[in-house]
Amino acid sequence: MKGISLRKIFTSKVISVSPETPVSEAVSLMERNRISCLVVARHNKPVGIFTERDFVMAVHRQNHLDSLEIKELMSRQLIKANIDTNIYEAYSLLETNRIRHLVIIDSDGDLAGVITQSDIMKNLGVEYFVEVKNISKIMTKTVVTAGKEFMLRDAISRMAEYSISCIVVEKDRYPVGILTERDVVRLFRGGIDIENLMVGEVMAHPVRTIPSNVPVHEAARIMNKEKIRRLVVVDKEGRIAGLITQSDIIKRIEERYIEFLKEIIRGKEEALQETRKMLSEKVVLENILRSSTDMAIVAIDRDFRIVYYNPVAEKIFGYKADKVIGRTVMDVHTGKNVDPLLFEKAVETIEKDGSYKYTFEYKKEGGIRFIESTVSGILDSNNNLAGFVLMARDITEHKKLGEELLKAQKLESIGVLAGGIAHDFNNLLTGILNCISLSKSLVKPEDKVFESLTMAEKASRLAKDLTQQLFTFAKIGEPVRKTTSITEIIKDAAGLMPTDFNATCEISIPDDLWPVEVDKGQMNRVFHNLVINAKEAMPKGGIIKIRAENINTTQKDSLPLKEGRYIKVSIEDQGQGISRKDLQKVFDPYFTTKQRGNRKGTGLGLAICYSIIKNHDGHITVSSEEGAGATFYIYLPASTRLFRQ
Repeated sequence: MKGISLRKIFTSKVISVSPETPVSEAVSLMERNRISCLVVARHNKPVGIFTERDFVMAVHRQNHLDSLEIKELMSRQLIKANIDTNIYEAYSLLETNRIRHLVIIDSDGDLAGVITQSDIMKNLGVEYFVEVKNISKIMTKTVVTAGKEFMLRDAISRMAEYSISCIVVEKDRYPVGILTERDVVRLFRGGIDIENLMVGEVMAHPVRTIPSNVPVHEAARIMNKEKIRRLVVVDKEGRIAGLITQSDIIKRIEERYIEFLKEIIRGKEEALQETRKMLSEKVVLENILRSSTDMAIVAIDRDFRIVYYNPVAEKIFGYKADKVIGRTVMDVHTGKNVDPLLFEKAVETIEKDGSYKYTFEYKKEGGIRFIESTVSGILDSNNNLAGFVLMARDITEHKKLGEELLKAQKLESIGVLAGGIAHDFNNLLTGILNCISLSKSLVKPEDKVFESLTMAEKASRLAKDLTQQLFTFAKIGEPVRKTTSITEIIKDAAGLMPTDFNATCEISIPDDLWPVEVDKGQMNRVFHNLVINAKEAMPKGGIIKIRAENINTTQKDSLPLKEGRYIKVSIEDQGQGISRKDLQKVFDPYFTTKQRGNRKGTGLGLAICYSIIKNHDGHITVSSEEGAGATFYIYLPASTRLFRQ
């Protein structure tokens, strides 16, 4: 497998404009030529780029664009690639920087052309599509939609907010049209006043759809033939099931990119075998050390001295390259929970099998990280080890996701068991209570046995209450979701606190809190449980602080969630906190630290909360220190649907 050079596939007929070009003229050029970007250049040197996305953002921010020059709206952070860059590196630049257009320059730095996702997709080859059978496996399932009656201005603002290229127009979940960035450019070019128009009046229709069971190569063929960047995916009934875009199709190229890098490494082995000197001169060339966005690559000589350290290695291990080049691995990683004899132990395995794979814990600011590494040996002309190439990846988040999955599976299994036990136990208790009731009717209240029967009856009813909680835990089903504001649910939970609780709730929720799609009944139970839990942590009273905010999550947040928009709610108490040994068990069924008394703890409340939040594709966690209270954090995906007016 070889990487195609951009020289063979890039679009050379690029249209460029000067920074002083009026916006109206630039938009006219884009609309007339049906192109998605203009390169801004001075003396044939690219200085910026202006895309349909930039224009949508500009319309969102202000009304009067005619009087502006293109330099006031263009993106100055220009991502460029040399004309001889291979297709895999081009993809890596597009994906890493979240862009659709890559400016191509020649050896003199002059503008040579542009490459887009469309260009990459056209040149992937049939073998790229073999592994993925149909589009349902790679499509975007979360689609931002709007009804025809939505105001156009609001729809454009939502496109800018979500940084998306289109909004699907629907009626009862059936697609009836689409509004794209290119449509916004077309409307501006036509001089149409967008302030008083509804989406249904300007949308493109009918919208191009495709069934979810269609092969990926067929979706790519349709996009190439019809020169479109997206298709609305529909289910058997024709309702919206997702969206398949060029980005979805080409993002799997990263896997082939890694294979391509391995080929380059193998191709360079002969050169690396010659001498250690060549290794120290960075024989592991720059083009292989710019690997996938999360792969660290380190070149090491036979004396375990570091001779190359790529930028991802700096990120994973926390050292700058100029601080480690020339030092031994053992010296650099002393005190980091890395075995100083790690490479020496690996030599025997490498000589036998060619590589050595291992996972280790690594101390870093913010806690322990788990690193998965492969060390490959480099042989000299006499087949002796001349050095090593280490490839490492931080798998901490993968481990966390695995732990979350294991926890969810455990809760599901326990739920099934709890339901069965509760059913049988409830039947037995019903018989016991009936017998006790009959026995009480046969004796006088003043008899000593009457008091004993009354106590037995009370204990049995408490046991019956426990079975009801087991039923509740076992019967948490799929949520029936509706778009709603979490604000109302939070306030209801705070208002339903029992009157004998000596606590007050301090609520802080912004007016622009994003809506969510939740089962209101299930979510009421979550927040009611958490508020009661916070109060019971403060038997002498106190303040329960409830906060809500909009957040955008990324991989850097170390959360077991997909990247995107979420509502984050925190519920903080002023109690005694949770001990470190108990902190990891708070969501386990039947685990409780509550005192037994009038309000008995069953250990099911937080387990129920965890299951409900997980079923809503969210996450719940807790932080606490003994003597300093506890704070529960809930993350729920923000709705991608607009509120109906």
